[in-house]
Amino acid sequence: MRIGIDSFTLRELNLDPYQCLDYANKRGLEGVQFGGIGELSSKRDVGEILHVRDYANSLGMYINVSVDACNPLLFHQSEDEARAAIIRDIQIFAKAGWHELRSVISHNDERYKHPVPWNTHLSRSADFVRSLRPALEECGSRINLENHGDSTFDILQVVEAAGADICGVCLDTGNTLVNAEDPVLAARRVAPYTHLTHIKDGIVFFSANGVSRQGKAPGQGIVDFASIIAVLGEYNPDLPLSIEDHKWIFEFPVFEQDWFTPNQKLTTYEFGQYMKLVRTVEQKLVSGELPPVDSYEAIPYLEQMEERITSGAEHLRGILERLNLHSGK
Repeated sequence: MRIGIDSFTLRELNLDPYQCLDYANKRGLEGVQFGGIGELSSKRDVGEILHVRDYANSLGMYINVSVDACNPLLFHQSEDEARAAIIRDIQIFAKAGWHELRSVISHNDERYKHPVPWNTHLSRSADFVRSLRPALEECGSRINLENHGDSTFDILQVVEAAGADICGVCLDTGNTLVNAEDPVLAARRVAPYTHLTHIKDGIVFFSANGVSRQGKAPGQGIVDFASIIAVLGEYNPDLPLSIEDHKWIFEFPVFEQDWFTPNQKLTTYEFGQYMKLVRTVEQKLVSGELPPVDSYEAIPYLEQMEERITSGAEHLRGILERLNLHSGK
């Protein structure tokens, strides 16, 4: 496994792809996961993209990339137009040797607030990914869906419906917390299908309308990365671990019926494990082991970014060394 960073973490620095790679390389990181093709070349120019790839190769660094959302209910154009655009990106990325492609089927809270039932989103998304099969097979590529505003249960349903040979998982370890999933149990659920990651930490605590999550650097929150990486390593010892770090507090009404309706696959056992995490965080906040939520959040991210990235990478590196899974520089 190699430790890298997602370019979203560096968004406030306004870096171009080469500067992102340089930033990561100078800090001992081993790759960058970028967003869509426009982040690498505004003109979607194959030559420009291959030049970025060659630069990364010269540094011995990996690059992962993304395609647009694969949920037709979120498209701002016709389904045929969206399909054609994604196929073009798949083909261009394949020329650069990038075959594991990140995508999403939800942007934010469509799971709870979209007028179309969520199960319809899942079935339409699976159908859409299946429609990409000819292009994916021809290019030897795969769409890896991130648990974004949705749960790993949702992603797993789409992966199994679309076919694991063309559809996998980009596991966001911190996003599991937003749907009251236990991060370790979630990782076990999707480990056989996980080919990309967003390595994110956080804390969860009681708030006015349920539970809130605050983002933390890896090792500074409640996510058990030692257990998660051990599970993921059983299936993919070469899995890239791309840190995606940011602040922001997200609240979710876990005690309301409207919240439970889309979460019927969440067992009482797992919800109980999640509540144990909340209790642990509450105790650490009271004892002072964790800084107060509001005062910590008030510090601008840029003032802490360097320390968060460095400490997060060191935390992950220590785990990989103990598990004998580090395959980088």
